[in-house]
Amino acid sequence: MRKLFSKANLKMFIRFGCVGVINTMIDTGVFFLLCDVAGVWELAANIAAYIVSATNSYFMNSRFVYRADGYSFKKYIQFLAGNVFVLIVSSVSLAVFARFFAVKTIAKLITVPITVVLNFAVQRFIVFKKSADKIGD
Repeated sequence: MRKLFSKANLKMFIRFGCVGVINTMIDTGVFFLLCDVAGVWELAANIAAYIVSATNSYFMNSRFVYRADGYSFKKYIQFLAGNVFVLIVSSVSLAVFARFFAVKTIAKLITVPITVVLNFAVQRFIVFKKSADKIGD
């Protein structure tokens, strides 16, 4: 438990948050360009924006957050699988919390910290465990 709250993990979490802000801007920008400028259906635009931002997230997290030695297709698939898992948890949480609030955005905002921490844990302790452990040593 002490390792979970280590100084190294706190630094990684802060870098993870910075990457998340950048990826949110990329996701929103791609969605805006596809949906509002090019007229692409919002679901298709959202999926495309997610793929672009998740791919960027993989590369940025690999280097900037977890200082991985390189990139691999296997790690990329693990990264995406982790993101899909977090998306499912986020969607279920949203469905549960949405029952209690007339303004659904409040429910969404409640799920954000849950999914951020869960996503960090999946990436830190599963996908990038080896390289992240080296940072913590």
